[in-house]
Amino acid sequence: MCGVFGYLGQSGQAAREVLAGLQRLEYRGYDSAGLCVVDADHHTRVIRAVGKVNNLRVKTDSMDFSSFSTGIGHTRWATHGGITEANCHPHTSQSGRFVVIHNGIIENYADLKAELIAKWYTFQSETDTEVTVQLFEDMFDGDYQSTMTRLVQRMHGAYGLVFIDRDNSWVLFGTKKWSPMVLGFGTDARYISSDYRSLIGLIDDYIILEDGDIFQITSDNYQILSEGHLADRTRQIVDESEKIAELGDFPNFMLKEVFEQPRVLEDVFRGRIDFSSYSLHSDTLAHIATLGIKRITVVASGTSYHSGLLGKYYLEELAGIPVDVVVSTEFKYKKKFVTPDELYIFVSQSGETIDTLDSLKIVKEQGGHVFGIVNVPGSAISRAAGQGLFTRAGTEVGVASTKAFVTQVACFLFLALYLGQKNGLDYRKYREIIDGISKLPEAISTLLLQNEAIKQVAEKYAHSHNFFYLGRAHELVIAMEWSLKLKELAYIHSEAYSSGELKHGSIALIDAEFPSLMINWGGILSPKNASSAEEIRARGGKVVWIIAKWDTNKHIYADTIEFDSLISELNPFLEVVILQLWAYHIANSLGRDVDKPRNLAKSVTVE
Repeated sequence: MCGVFGYLGQSGQAAREVLAGLQRLEYRGYDSAGLCVVDADHHTRVIRAVGKVNNLRVKTDSMDFSSFSTGIGHTRWATHGGITEANCHPHTSQSGRFVVIHNGIIENYADLKAELIAKWYTFQSETDTEVTVQLFEDMFDGDYQSTMTRLVQRMHGAYGLVFIDRDNSWVLFGTKKWSPMVLGFGTDARYISSDYRSLIGLIDDYIILEDGDIFQITSDNYQILSEGHLADRTRQIVDESEKIAELGDFPNFMLKEVFEQPRVLEDVFRGRIDFSSYSLHSDTLAHIATLGIKRITVVASGTSYHSGLLGKYYLEELAGIPVDVVVSTEFKYKKKFVTPDELYIFVSQSGETIDTLDSLKIVKEQGGHVFGIVNVPGSAISRAAGQGLFTRAGTEVGVASTKAFVTQVACFLFLALYLGQKNGLDYRKYREIIDGISKLPEAISTLLLQNEAIKQVAEKYAHSHNFFYLGRAHELVIAMEWSLKLKELAYIHSEAYSSGELKHGSIALIDAEFPSLMINWGGILSPKNASSAEEIRARGGKVVWIIAKWDTNKHIYADTIEFDSLISELNPFLEVVILQLWAYHIANSLGRDVDKPRNLAKSVTVE
C-alpha cells in the first residue's frame, strides 16, 4: 500500500529523483510523505510532511541538495499511528546512523518494541516501522546482509524495507516479504521501487525481487541473497510500449480513464477474437478447456470481487459451470475443498493484493488449478498462478477503479464464451454476443457524448446524504460496484440492493431525501423493477431511472438517464459507464479529489 522509492546515482540528483518517484507512487498512499538523502561526507537530511507529496515538495523547494547522491523516500498509507509528521517515514535509528522506509505491517512490533525499550531505546513515533530500524542498529554486526538475515528471523508480517547508512552513502540495502519491490538499472543510476511502472523512462532493465530476498546495491554492483545463498534473478527488459500516464486535455486521471474505455476494450479482445470468423484464440484457455472443469471459485476483493460476480453470471449462463465468488480475506481462512475438477480464479488489478495472493498460494500448495486475471505482467499473482489472462487496461492512476473493472469483466466474458463453445453454448447466442462485442467500443463512445447530460442530473442529487442503488440479476452487480464508487469518491453513504428486497425491510429508510438509482435495461425483470420503483414513489422517494431509450415508462420517474441497449449480456458495460460518470460528477461538484480519495490506496499489500 505505501510507496517506497530509492535512488543511488549522480551528485545533486537524489532529492529531485526521489520526489519525482514519490509523485509517481502517490496512488499507493498519500497520508504523508518523506525523504532522506545522504552525501559522501556523511551528511544526512530527513524531511517529512503530512499530506500529499506536493506538501513535501514545498518544504524542500528552498533547500540545497547539491551534494546528495543517494536517497530514499516514502509515501504513506497509515496503519500504525495517526497521520502526523512524527509518524511519517523515513524513520531513524537512535544513533542517527541508519534510516529506513517500509511498506507492510510488522505484526509482532509491540513485543520487539518492549524488548528494545528495556534496553533503553527511545522511540519518536507510534509506528511499527521504527522498530525495524532500532532493532537493526541493535543487532548490527558490521555486515548489512548478515544483520538483515537475523533481523528477518525476528520479524513477523509483511514488509518491503529499504535502509540507508549515513556512514556509507554508496549503498542501499533491504529485504522484502509479501510487499512488491523491484531493482531498476539505468545508465547512470540505480533505483528501488514498490512498482516497476514508476521507473519507466528511467531504467533499461529491472529485477523483480522474490519473497525472502535480501539485497544490497551500489552504483556499479548488486547482490541478492535468498535463504543464505547468492541468487541469480533474471534482469527483465523494459516494455517499450508502456508509457508514463499523462493527463492530456483532461482535468484529472479518473475522467481520462473513463474515456479510455472504448480503446482498452478493443485491446482486451485484440488477437483473442476474430470477428470475421467468430473464432476465439487463447493458448491458456485451450489448456484450461482440457482439464474437465466442473466448478469454478473466484477469489477477489473490492472492485475485483464485483467483477467476479459478473463473471459468475457469464460463466453460469454461457458456459454452464457453477461458480462461487468469495472475498479473498474470507477465503483465506475458510475450510477449503480443493478438487481436481475445480478451477480457482484469482482477480487483482495490481496483481499484488496480499490476501488474494495468499489465497492463491494456499490453493496451489493443495494441488488446485489456479488462474489469474490481472493487469500487470510480472506481478506476484501472475508469477504465482503461471497462467491466466492479462486485462490490458494499461496504467490506471485514479485510485477508484474504472477501466480496470471493465477490462476484468471483459476477460470473464471472453473466458465464458471460450468455455461455453466447448460446453454446448447455443451458436446463435454465441454469434449474437460476438457481434455485440464488436460494436461495444463504438456504443460506449456514443454514450460518453452524454457526459454533460449525466452531469446535470448527477449534480441535482449531489447534496443527498444517502442513496440506494437498485437492480436485479447481473444489474445488481453494477449497482454494488457503483454504490462502492460513490462511497469512495464522494464520501456519501450508499447501499446496493436487489430491487425486490426493499420490501423486506429496507424500504423503511425511504423518504424524500433518500434518492434511489434503478438500473433497468428492460428485460424480463423490468416489470418487477417498475413495481419496486412505484413502491418507492408511493412513499415520497425519488427514483432516477437508468434505462434503455425505448422504455415507455420513463415519464413517471423523477429523472432518467437513457442509453442505447445492445443485448442483456453487454448492457452492463454501458450501464457501468453511466454510473462512473454519475459518481464522478457528484464527487467533483463536492470538491473531492477524484484521483486520490481520502483514506484509500490503489494497491492493498497488507491484510
